[in-house]
Amino acid sequence: MTGAPLILCCEDEPELLRDICDELQAAGYRVAAASNGTELIALLQDCTPDLLLCDIMMPGLDGYGVLERLRRDHPHLAHVPLVFLSALSMTEAVIRGKRAGADDYLTKPINYEMLLSTIEARLRQSTQARAGISHVAGFGQHLLETLTVGVLIYTPEVALIKANAVADLILTEKGAEIRAALSEPVRMLGAQARAGKEDSMSLLLDETTACIAQLHACPPEPLSGTPAMVMVFLTNQGSQRPLSPAALTAMFDLTPTEVRVARHLASGLRPDEIAQELGVAATTIAFHLRNVFSKTGTHRQADLVALLLSLPLRGPS
Repeated sequence: MTGAPLILCCEDEPELLRDICDELQAAGYRVAAASNGTELIALLQDCTPDLLLCDIMMPGLDGYGVLERLRRDHPHLAHVPLVFLSALSMTEAVIRGKRAGADDYLTKPINYEMLLSTIEARLRQSTQARAGISHVAGFGQHLLETLTVGVLIYTPEVALIKANAVADLILTEKGAEIRAALSEPVRMLGAQARAGKEDSMSLLLDETTACIAQLHACPPEPLSGTPAMVMVFLTNQGSQRPLSPAALTAMFDLTPTEVRVARHLASGLRPDEIAQELGVAATTIAFHLRNVFSKTGTHRQADLVALLLSLPLRGPS
């Protein structure tokens, strides 16, 4: 039963607490028991339950107080379902429990068949939610390394916790200056993020290379347990890359030669240099450029280059 879900049960009536724990264990669950709200909160320091069963009417810290402490002090457990138990069956009590953030509400005397079916349903929903969060996290990691802009992720206390490959490259060149310039702005936006506020600002870090930082305050996300942080996007002309050949072909139906011409142009080569690079006449390059202009709906080289650099996504290695 090592891998069985752990249910944390809080009930101030000793006999009822024992009966509930026996039923849960007989159903194959692991169980941790608390006789009051304070004990339940203390147990959270040593275990991570998969579901909470909590009586509402208890002396001292009642069920509503437990829920408030849980959401406030243990945001990493936001995905854990909480089911209230109460002798109160009045509509007002149910509504208050729902508004407080409880996931479900069962009345006493306990119908154990209903209890077990409720637990099963809530655990299934929790598992599905966590699977969704896992997929999103995996997508985010992939996107982070696919971007051609640098991405830095800071804690509100200005501790760098993540940098993608492009950011590492930019920091290799001017890391000390960039970190110093970002320190106070990250601290300011970090305070906003901790307060649950979204905010952003932009900074010109280096006029020579046109290195620009765009900072975003990201408040905590209780559902996934993500803490407050500050994201910084770094861009400079040297780090920009044109759209991949596959993207150009799919989006604009360019031929292979037109793709090569367009990408050389976006990389900074003049038409005569492209002709030399490809070993063809300048008139041939002009012909291909006219086709590229027509297919992309652009009329000037500057507009075409801006379009080719508009999506900061690199192609496959």
